[in-house]
Amino acid sequence: MSSISDVSSKLGTYMLRGWVLTDRTCPNAGCNVPLMRSPASRTPVVQFCVSCDGDPDAPPVRTPAQVTAVRQSSDIRPPSLSSIDASTHYSRSSTPPTEISSGLSSPTFAPPPIDPEELQRRRQQSDRASAEIGKLLLQGWAMLADECPNSQCHGIPLMRPPKAGGGKDPRKLCVACETTYVDEKDSDGFDRLVPASQPGEVNLGEPGPSSDGMGPSSPATARDKGKSIALDETPMPTKRPLSSPTGAPQLSVPFKHPRLVGPFGAPHASTSIHALTPSPALESTARSLETTLQVLSDKLTTLSSVRSLDLQSISQTAETISKVTEALGQVKQLESKFFHSF
Repeated sequence: MSSISDVSSKLGTYMLRGWVLTDRTCPNAGCNVPLMRSPASRTPVVQFCVSCDGDPDAPPVRTPAQVTAVRQSSDIRPPSLSSIDASTHYSRSSTPPTEISSGLSSPTFAPPPIDPEELQRRRQQSDRASAEIGKLLLQGWAMLADECPNSQCHGIPLMRPPKAGGGKDPRKLCVACETTYVDEKDSDGFDRLVPASQPGEVNLGEPGPSSDGMGPSSPATARDKGKSIALDETPMPTKRPLSSPTGAPQLSVPFKHPRLVGPFGAPHASTSIHALTPSPALESTARSLETTLQVLSDKLTTLSSVRSLDLQSISQTAETISKVTEALGQVKQLESKFFHSF
């Protein structure tokens, strides 16, 4: 009995040759490999197990009795032509054999030469694709008649993942280049394969001149309005004091200006109550940045806790945290300048 890797490779090889993977399993005890059915153009219909049975396309092995019968039949020779009466046999002049040229009549139809290295690469690609297709078939994937449009993939069929509920998943995967395709209508109304857009991460937008709430919204902010709504619907975790990566004081500590605080912690009598109230725009911006920084920190913790790390998402999240922290520091500086102005 073959191993699992050999079975997957054989299943993929026969699928590429037109054989059909059935829903019936091998009747032998301990073998759960699905049976393969011969192509529709072949008669009679043959079903076999790639693990237990041999190659159905291999020539049958002759028994010793069959070999002896073939030898005896070869010893029986037809009667010699000399025994036939020459008067009853009329011969005609033989036609000279037609000369067959080894060269092509037109160089236009000559196939382009294939580099041996390129031919070897195609064979290795086909072997790897056959093994991967066999594994996906055992997991419930379906092999399609569409082939990968990538110029580096030669005759690699696309695979469709299973979908809960019995529907058809619109995505089509190439196991060679690992590209996911979907069908799209062109200008003439015909279907064509285009790479599927990968679902992007939640983009919180880069802090720019409009981060203080006084300028127009940037294109990134306008483009990500829908994503910010989905982010607001996520339940917020328990807040904890945030600290700046550069060692700055915690953001949760209230700011007290020395000129506005008396000897016992109370405001000076000459200080107006309006002087103790910062700009509403600065307060709103600071709260939004703190909330964003909290969400990004939780997201970075989640990305770092999984077994398979997504380095690209971790890098993007860390870069966004750095920019949000920088913007929050600028807002705090504006608040400090606001208090110094009184």
